[in-house]
Amino acid sequence: MRWKDKIFSGEAAKIEEDKSGINMIKPISFYSCETEKKKLNWFCYELSMGIYDGIRENHAKQLKRQKIDDKSLAEFSIYISKKMKDIVLQKLAGKIDTVYFSYEMVESYFPTLSDGLVNKLLDAVSKAWDEQLSVCGICPTRCITEKDNYCTMFDEGPYQGVGDWKNK
Repeated sequence: MRWKDKIFSGEAAKIEEDKSGINMIKPISFYSCETEKKKLNWFCYELSMGIYDGIRENHAKQLKRQKIDDKSLAEFSIYISKKMKDIVLQKLAGKIDTVYFSYEMVESYFPTLSDGLVNKLLDAVSKAWDEQLSVCGICPTRCITEKDNYCTMFDEGPYQGVGDWKNK
């Protein structure tokens, strides 16, 4: 099948959909036992998907030239969102005034990237952060204000039983 035929058959769209954050990043990356199924960890999961999708949508070609594939990008997105968890906790505890996105967070993970590409990735992280917070403003789950509460979303819908720690 030719490339053009794949696009018209919808096959290309399916391939792209399979590489979206929801298919590349799993909730199990954000808990290792039942007690870690907290709302703040769900927030980080959602943030990681936003980071992944934003970077992939806008910078996939540049990353591929640097030999960074979708799996590495997903792992990076998980890493960054977990780093952001610490920053969120500092903000909530009043230890810092503003949330920040550090150049070192990206550079330490991808040390060979140019300054320009690191800045673009930081812009994508910042945008994903802003978008996640705007959703949080209307979401009834309240992952930030009820950060330590158990999050049933780890157990519901398409995630039920996925990576269930009891069945390992």
